Amino acid sequence: MTPASRRRGAPRLAFVTLGCPKNTVDSENMLGLMVRSGFRTVADLAEADVAVVNTCAFLGSAVRESRDTIARVAELKARGLLRGLIVTGCLAQRDGPKLLADFPEVDAVLGTGQWGEVARAARHVLGGGGERIVRTEYPGGALDSLVPRALSTPRHLAYLKISEGCDHRCTFCIIPRLRGDQQSRPLEDLVEEAERLAALGVRELNLIGQDTTGYGTDLPGKPTLADLLEALDRVEGIAWIRVQYTYPRLWSDRLISVWGSARRVVPYVDIPLQHIAHDMLRRMGRAMSARDTRALVQRIKAGIPGVALRTNFIVGFPGETEEHFEELLRYVEEEPFDHLVVFAYEREAETPSSGMTPRVPLVVRRQRRARLLALQQRLSRARLACRIGERVTVMIDGPAGRGPAANPDAARAPGRAGGATLYAARTAGSAFEVDGGVAVEGEDLRAGELVEARITGSAAYDLFARIERDPEPELVVIGGRA
Repeated sequence: MTPASRRRGAPRLAFVTLGCPKNTVDSENMLGLMVRSGFRTVADLAEADVAVVNTCAFLGSAVRESRDTIARVAELKARGLLRGLIVTGCLAQRDGPKLLADFPEVDAVLGTGQWGEVARAARHVLGGGGERIVRTEYPGGALDSLVPRALSTPRHLAYLKISEGCDHRCTFCIIPRLRGDQQSRPLEDLVEEAERLAALGVRELNLIGQDTTGYGTDLPGKPTLADLLEALDRVEGIAWIRVQYTYPRLWSDRLISVWGSARRVVPYVDIPLQHIAHDMLRRMGRAMSARDTRALVQRIKAGIPGVALRTNFIVGFPGETEEHFEELLRYVEEEPFDHLVVFAYEREAETPSSGMTPRVPLVVRRQRRARLLALQQRLSRARLACRIGERVTVMIDGPAGRGPAANPDAARAPGRAGGATLYAARTAGSAFEVDGGVAVEGEDLRAGELVEARITGSAAYDLFARIERDPEPELVVIGGRA
């Protein structure tokens, strides 16, 4: 299709989203606005009239990925395959006018708080407006319940952004500058959106925010995350409710109680601890002692039957000694986590930690990350091997090929001749796209379906299973709860 023929119809839009699910929701809202404004979406950037790159800037590696992506899309415009290029998101908020200077092909830069202006900016660019746009006056993100969302996730699951921004000031984190302070959506709005999503066929809701346990602290009456979970637990049609990004300091006994007793809230806790050595927690500005952190993990495990824990750790933070790191290794061995992400500290010039000393050499940071990941892989492999023969409930995410799932190596080979169809699936203890899953042998399974399966094999982070089909229950009882 030539640029001239494209101009005769509705303008075509291509979106590139980088970073976390919170960025995904922002993109879905921007897409909804642009479709309502008359744009038509296309998957191929080379077929678009205008492209939007929604960027991430959480770490230096994310900045590099964002800038590389902008450069690749800018090359398409330089070749005459695009008429407009708009950059949004966290890197836009952070660098603003610098992106115009670095990338002459960029027509507009919209910060995190200006996401609602994307359709107007695109019309300006396509209308021949010569002025390049930079809008980064205030940080934020998509929280407007009246804006249409064009869901980009599989139809059986969706993200529900409950808040934006963060009131914490961890010394390594730039998020408050990029997203602003805590802004929570009213509880009633969230319940209404959950009901709309359920009516569309969504089976799993994933609650997200920079700090989900801080939900409601800025709202009249100060509703809590526990209040929200109780309300969402009554939404018919939703099978699983998953909560991500919980900040340790704001967990309460009531939240644990509600989490453990709710019918639809899965026993899955995403709680970035960042470290366990007291000196490191203090230097990171985590506002919790090592003793309190350890005690909280124990309370969660005791109060939420069958809970799967996911956490993040940062190694090589300024001042981290070999003794601090060894303490972290011992903790992971003593208090195993189902899912563990390890970051080698990246110095961010605009955070308090950038000036801290002594700095840990890059080679040591990378070595420590590799050592901790190797430990986690060994522990995970042994833990999953013990589950062979167990009967589990899984949610089907979609087809994954053909072959015998009892053999992990064969299960990794989609398209293998013979055997039943393989489906990508998850237990309640794994989040979509970020955790290990279950490769399931079965036939005629639908995305979003909850089925019983028998575990037949395991790898370092994944399980393999065969379907043991029973009629799907209305509500699956999780972790032995009524």
